[in-house]
Amino acid sequence: MIGFFYLKGLLIFLIINIIFLPSGYSNSKNYNPVASIVNLEGIVKIQTKESQKFKYARDGMLLFNGNKIITSINSKTGILYRDGSKVRIFQNSELILNFSEENFNKKRSFKYLLTFKKGSLRGRFMKDLQNTNIRTPSAIIGIKGTTFRVSEKNNDSTVSLTEGKLEVKNLSSSITIETGQWLNGFGPNTNLAKKVSFLPNILALKTNFYEIDFKEGDSKQIELSIQIQNRISEKIIKRSGSLALESDYKKINLPRKILLDERGFAKILIQIDPPSLNEPKFFGLIKIRAFVDDEGFDEVAEGLLVLKIKNYRKKRTILIHPDRGIFEKKY
Repeated sequence: MIGFFYLKGLLIFLIINIIFLPSGYSNSKNYNPVASIVNLEGIVKIQTKESQKFKYARDGMLLFNGNKIITSINSKTGILYRDGSKVRIFQNSELILNFSEENFNKKRSFKYLLTFKKGSLRGRFMKDLQNTNIRTPSAIIGIKGTTFRVSEKNNDSTVSLTEGKLEVKNLSSSITIETGQWLNGFGPNTNLAKKVSFLPNILALKTNFYEIDFKEGDSKQIELSIQIQNRISEKIIKRSGSLALESDYKKINLPRKILLDERGFAKILIQIDPPSLNEPKFFGLIKIRAFVDDEGFDEVAEGLLVLKIKNYRKKRTILIHPDRGIFEKKY
């Protein structure tokens, strides 16, 4: 009788654990999440390596080695890795997270392998933290800390680079492209050297002032203008689309979604709070990045705005009078 109740309890325990296991779990010892879903829009499906069945993605959902991410029409999602690297997948795309490994030798580092079947994506991978390869039907793309876009359709690829370096190899050639370059429309047997050129357009970011003074400890608000324009002539490029902003500065309130109008223009207000003085990796510069959050904008380089905090971490002297209190500050 005791054995019966023991077996019954064990069975219930196993059923509960199976029901509540995170998506993507397998019975292997490699049960470790490698990334998570963020900023999901529309309908996105997740397939595991072991099964063709899929689950619908949701914000915060954990991802594992072997997971395939499939976006539907008018859908997109972000993938956030543990080291802070990000991938943004646009509509009608398929991406497989083949492999992720974290090493703790001399310093913490990551190694990633992804397969991009079709569609369009934007990636930003952390410099000096990882080594990533993306396989497409047309090429293998080697990434070592960079910001880029990739489109793939019917063995026709486009790769564009805003920051860093990319090593691109196909069946017949290989090339390293530099910041501001792109490979527009190449296949498995294309001579890549004949395809490389400079990105024609850029997102230009402008504001009313580029130095912020937090001397009084109050939050500041800046007006930010964003325009698609030709890199050389600065001629306005009239194209509408969605826009996304990013910043490494923690105390900034960025809108989640911005729309470029038919002139390719947007204007927004951004609130910035004073920095914490106990952030060792912050040196008084606030960087704001902008990219077009849509497919079909591979020829547009991302924009970067740098704001400087005046007198950041400069020594301060406070003079105190016994009757008048604090009456003078020197920075």
